[in-house]
Amino acid sequence: MLDDRLIGMTFINTSEFSTGTIEQYGVYYHYVIDGPARVGDTLEIVGATPLGLIVRRHESRLTY
Repeated sequence: MLDDRLIGMTFINTSEFSTGTIEQYGVYYHYVIDGPARVGDTLEIVGATPLGLIVRRHESRLTY
């Protein structure tokens, strides 16, 4: 799917709602937050569906 290129990208949560809209590459995408998140949290895109993006609170991970 074309929007799979967005998986792994991060952005800052600016809303207290569990849904919203972001702009990436000049295209506006609807997103739904999966799990708890507060305003100011960094969100990571973890999935792309025809209805929108699925995001979760980003957690730091070590990569070797």
